[in-house]
Amino acid sequence: MEESRKKRNVAVEKSISELTKEDTRVKIVGTIIEKDSSNNSIVIDNGNASIRVLLNQELFEKALIGKIVRVIGLVVPPLQGESVELQGEIVQDFSELDLELYEKYLKVKNL
Repeated sequence: MEESRKKRNVAVEKSISELTKEDTRVKIVGTIIEKDSSNNSIVIDNGNASIRVLLNQELFEKALIGKIVRVIGLVVPPLQGESVELQGEIVQDFSELDLELYEKYLKVKNL
């Protein structure tokens, strides 16, 4: 018998400022600038925009302020005018990445 599996949507690489409520699953890169233990969330900033990312307990504990990371996650639609948030699924260490150069790459890629 073949096991039925639910296929995930492909995560689209985007800049934080490009995110919309129509996006489903995305990859974003930025620096962790804030942690909030009341809801296990972090705020990631890429120099142009920031976004709140909700994490499970294990990912939240490993997140360090000042670290550059890539987050793969689901876009959470806004509630009455609030900005979109992410439900983080994967957090990867991107400490060696040049954020400024990465943002330039994203602009060129989207032309």
